[in-house]
Amino acid sequence: MRRFCNRILTFLLFLGLAFLVGEGLLLAKTKKETPKKEEKKSEYTFGWTQVASGFREITDIQFHPSLSNSMVVLEKKGKILVWDFTKKESKLIADFTGSIETRSEEGLLGLAFHPKFSENKLFYINAVSKEAGKDQTFILEFRWEEDRVITWKDRKRILLRVDQPYSNHNAGQLSFGPDGKLYIGFGDGGAGGDPYKHGQNTSTFLGTLIRITPNLETSAPPYKIPEDNPFRNSPGFLPEIWAYGFRNPWKFSFDSLNGDLYLADVGQDDWEEIDLVLKGKNYGWNIKEGFHCFIPKTGCEKPGLVDPILEYDHETGRSITGGYVYRGKNLSKLYGWYIFADFITGKIMGFPVSGENQKKLTLLGETRLQISTFGQDSAGELYFGDFSSGNIFQIGKKN
Repeated sequence: MRRFCNRILTFLLFLGLAFLVGEGLLLAKTKKETPKKEEKKSEYTFGWTQVASGFREITDIQFHPSLSNSMVVLEKKGKILVWDFTKKESKLIADFTGSIETRSEEGLLGLAFHPKFSENKLFYINAVSKEAGKDQTFILEFRWEEDRVITWKDRKRILLRVDQPYSNHNAGQLSFGPDGKLYIGFGDGGAGGDPYKHGQNTSTFLGTLIRITPNLETSAPPYKIPEDNPFRNSPGFLPEIWAYGFRNPWKFSFDSLNGDLYLADVGQDDWEEIDLVLKGKNYGWNIKEGFHCFIPKTGCEKPGLVDPILEYDHETGRSITGGYVYRGKNLSKLYGWYIFADFITGKIMGFPVSGENQKKLTLLGETRLQISTFGQDSAGELYFGDFSSGNIFQIGKKN
């Protein structure tokens, strides 16, 4: 009888744990669900391994198109370093310390290599600096050099500068898409709740994702407007805008298989969201936060607003860090999953972008780290940086 009672207690405990796990994550536009039995089975345990260290306040991880077995790391205060995986050491490439404004969410925030880098050695940064008494986002062009440390004065040209009314919601990423165009994300300008309504103001860069083509002719304007930009000839719209209605897009990426553009938008009061960004669309901020009304609190539906493909609530996490669609080989079970994290809780989460369980959110791992950025190497493998410790980890499996 005692053994039978123990079996009953064990069974009830199992059911209770399963219920708690199922209550942990909120799926996009679905009720909270208990994971199916088959979803618990796995041939391996999701894990991560430290591969680099010694950095401070990591804001971006990129992979150099010409230097094999190396990784480019950005620090908030203004340094760009190259980590050599073989030597297990870093080399300082650029130092903008003192020229970078670093209050709150400002800093050196993003880097992108020109698609023809092997020919022109050009790269671009997204950074906040103060000029004429104003904090401004600068999009700057530099030429890569190996024999000396690049400084702020070495910039080849200013592509763009945008005034920042507050020191938060700077977004900060820039990336060349598979079409060869340069995409740049801007937050709504900061404070809370978008007091200036930048998210729905199409005459400002704030709250938008823009798309431009850097002009390599030194005597010409710094960039061109692509012919197929959606608002190129639309009154009331900046022609650079590709999509708008964002609060603070903290990392976006292109699926290396098909070019789909995924953007993680940090939420305000209750919801973090992931958007599948399409040409010319309005993603709703500050009318909506995730799928939900923000201003006004009810009756906010209006034509033209596009909902995210997924959201999670602030019981799960409080500040999303966008990642990548996984296209590597080390995690075959997660091939085709969008993998991302939450900066506050350290949770790594993901969902398949296609198939039967499309957009069903799964908790992959709990790191308790401040994951500030992801990186993806040429083989499709993923890395992430811990803002607090300055360590970088590669995502993999533990057999």
